Amino acid sequence: MGLEWEVQVRFPSDTPVAGIELNPWVRVNYKGSYVSPPNYALQFAWYREFSTLPKCVEDYVAFQDHASRDSSMTIYGGGLNQEKHGLLKSEGLKIVDGEGKTWIQVGSSRTYTPSEDDINSSLRLVSVAIDDMGIKMSINVFVTTPVIRLPHPYPRHMIVFCSLRKLRNPKCIATPFKEESFRVLSYNILADLYTVSGAYTHCPNWALTWEYRRRNLLNEILSYDADILCLQEVQSDHFKNFFESEFAKVGYSAIYKRKTKEVYSANEYVIDGCATFFRHDRFKIVIKYEVEYDKMALPVIEVLEPDKRNDGLFRLMKDNVALVVILEEKDNGRSQDAARSTICVANTHIHRGSDASDVRLFQVVNLIRGLEKIDSSGIPILICGDMNSLPGSDPHRFLINGEVGCFSEKFRDPLGIHKHLKLSHSMHLACAYAHLLDSNEVGQHQKEKMGYQAMEPLFTCFKPSLTGTLDYILYSKNRLKVDGLLKLLDYDSLEKRLLPSPLWSSDHVALMANFRVKRASRGVQYLSPPPDPWEQQNKQTDV
Repeated sequence: MGLEWEVQVRFPSDTPVAGIELNPWVRVNYKGSYVSPPNYALQFAWYREFSTLPKCVEDYVAFQDHASRDSSMTIYGGGLNQEKHGLLKSEGLKIVDGEGKTWIQVGSSRTYTPSEDDINSSLRLVSVAIDDMGIKMSINVFVTTPVIRLPHPYPRHMIVFCSLRKLRNPKCIATPFKEESFRVLSYNILADLYTVSGAYTHCPNWALTWEYRRRNLLNEILSYDADILCLQEVQSDHFKNFFESEFAKVGYSAIYKRKTKEVYSANEYVIDGCATFFRHDRFKIVIKYEVEYDKMALPVIEVLEPDKRNDGLFRLMKDNVALVVILEEKDNGRSQDAARSTICVANTHIHRGSDASDVRLFQVVNLIRGLEKIDSSGIPILICGDMNSLPGSDPHRFLINGEVGCFSEKFRDPLGIHKHLKLSHSMHLACAYAHLLDSNEVGQHQKEKMGYQAMEPLFTCFKPSLTGTLDYILYSKNRLKVDGLLKLLDYDSLEKRLLPSPLWSSDHVALMANFRVKRASRGVQYLSPPPDPWEQQNKQTDV
């Protein structure tokens, strides 16, 4: 007698959502082991619970009659029990299970996307393993809870300042842009690999599945109609298999930089990283830089006191990265005297450790050191990202004030690395959202969502472990002008829920700003940026 087969089926959640693909994990093995049979095939049938039952007896009789004329099927106790090749192909077929429930077939592939017709009805997946002779060897039946409706999105409108009020649509609907204005989005989208740690138990399981979150995130991001997208925590396989192609369909080109250390997940090595998308009908790439902060750590570690070098390796060798690109506007048929602009966009995700303020400052200082060389060529700079730094922290003060002093407190600089850093810069940086408090066009309700002292949003991250501002859009205030901002969220607009939630699929919120290159900076003959300003920096011991 041969070994008994077993079909195992798992779903990320047993609550289906209309419009969101169901893609179950399916495995066939010998019962009680992890060994799979050498030759087998899988067949699937999806059924929807038949809610009107006046004809259930007639349906069952008709089904039995169909089975009696098809030798590939037999019925036991009103349920499907044995099948061969070709059985699970007839959509619209009705069956009655052992409990007397009627089900109508709606699909015959491994995956299924529930429709509006499925709402409030349970789904039933029948998975059959057959051997190379076409004989059924094992069957699995999985029944879901009723299909629910996709939550209605919450609209986030733009606050468009006077100079563009008649030229831009404040509801983020696609409209022709004024040629010198462009829109930039920054968003940490929460990589799927970080949702499995149990940190988000407040969120319904169905709303944490990647199939649900990816569609919700995509719809949200596309609704903002930005020219440039700076996304953080983009998982490497999701960039390749989903985001790159989905954004390409609507006119975006993409570049990506993954972190430098990977983890093993779902039969492959993956990690998150930074992805920058831009409309290829508006911009072209001049040059791209990939920044790995751990490479910049080695020169500093070498000059530490000998007894601190091992600690320095552990503390500073983090896998965070930045993706920097210089973009040039395309002419798109504009007049000969209309100047084209060039901008530098930096997209980064800084280290998050709770006791690692010195590491964050080290990474931010090194990012700025390279950007400062690009800034000296006259190119306007944008910095987008999750800095993992609250307003008023050392990295934030360094960015905004242009300097930060050395520290005597050991907890802020336990290894003594600050004396090896140049803790000042000459760039004129400002945070885009500070403009909300400066403008007379912004209502008090929006201003109340800002911290007056820090001049930053009250929060961009709203999760169980932290509520506060970690994300920023910074810009060269001497070369760029803010023309509009995406309205901020508050506790009520989050439906009084922590993030992520069914409505918002990340634990961060998106920031977005409209920018215009100032007249004095348009048409300027920029100096050529260095081939790699960070490569030069890595060779120095004093960064």
